[in-house]
Amino acid sequence: MKRMFNGCNFFVTVTVAVLLSFSAARAEEGLDNVIMPMSNPVYTVGGALNKTFIRPVYLYQLLPDKVDTSIDKVLGVKDLKLGGHVSGFAIQAGYAFNERFSILAVKSGYVEFRPKNRLFTDQDGWVDLAAGAQYSFIYRPEDQFVLTGRLIYELPTGNDQVFQGNGDGNFAPSVMVLKGFGNLQLEATLGFVIPVDSDEENTLFFDSWHVSYRVLPWFHPLLELNHFHVLDAGDRVKWVEDAIEDGDIGAIAGALGTSRQDDVVTTVLKNSGCDIINTGGTNSDEHRDLVSLAIGARFPITNWFSIGYAYEFALTDEENGLLDDRHLIDAVITINF
Repeated sequence: MKRMFNGCNFFVTVTVAVLLSFSAARAEEGLDNVIMPMSNPVYTVGGALNKTFIRPVYLYQLLPDKVDTSIDKVLGVKDLKLGGHVSGFAIQAGYAFNERFSILAVKSGYVEFRPKNRLFTDQDGWVDLAAGAQYSFIYRPEDQFVLTGRLIYELPTGNDQVFQGNGDGNFAPSVMVLKGFGNLQLEATLGFVIPVDSDEENTLFFDSWHVSYRVLPWFHPLLELNHFHVLDAGDRVKWVEDAIEDGDIGAIAGALGTSRQDDVVTTVLKNSGCDIINTGGTNSDEHRDLVSLAIGARFPITNWFSIGYAYEFALTDEENGLLDDRHLIDAVITINF
């Protein structure tokens, strides 16, 4: 937890420094300088503004060297060795009918799971598809203020080899608030992930906080803080729990490297994964919170094209989640009103 508090102190310090310094810079009026958030790549895509855009994004995520699992007592070790990485590519998009209403495709793509622990096999597959709509209840560009409501539905279309396709999908309602102060941009997203089948996926609360500053027309450094909290854990696979209770390591080991590997992994994990993976395991509420900090920048090349980069790392204990750190790179093609 010390790492978490140090990271939060750093986030607050930088934010205050930017707030104090922005008055010395040339203020830009309106919402023309608003940039798209980088991290939390499913639930903050596009941001509070309604725009027509296409966003290809690449993710490379390192997995923790060790993770806390319920299988520890069977193996006789404190933490299970994991290591390795997850990488993936997706294309996200939005279509704005006007300044207040848009539809979005926020989750898609293909990922690779490459663990170092040879108990687990390499896996590849498609992630679930998720789409929805948002409406800005308050839209005041003259005050640089927008309040937007969003509703996303995730379809269980993905491959179970990469921990997708669970249950009957989920709904993600959220509220997004955007406020500008000249060249300074503040944005917050608060929402829930509510599964249709609460046995197959966890019920989550999430909040994301974005601060960025227009230092130059082509350079907007940013900081983003993300938090996921398990409100209610799922109960996916009873046979894995029974095997753990019975100390039947043979049954568990026999499922690894097969189509049932995801049953074992998601059940024995004591966390909910992160923004892309919702494990739905019985033990997900052992470590309810995942907090991360992202540091990066967006580089507007023209008024319709920008590229972005963010480095994100866990502030909560690494062994209590599936995120060590990650790199995010994107390009955004936007059609502005």
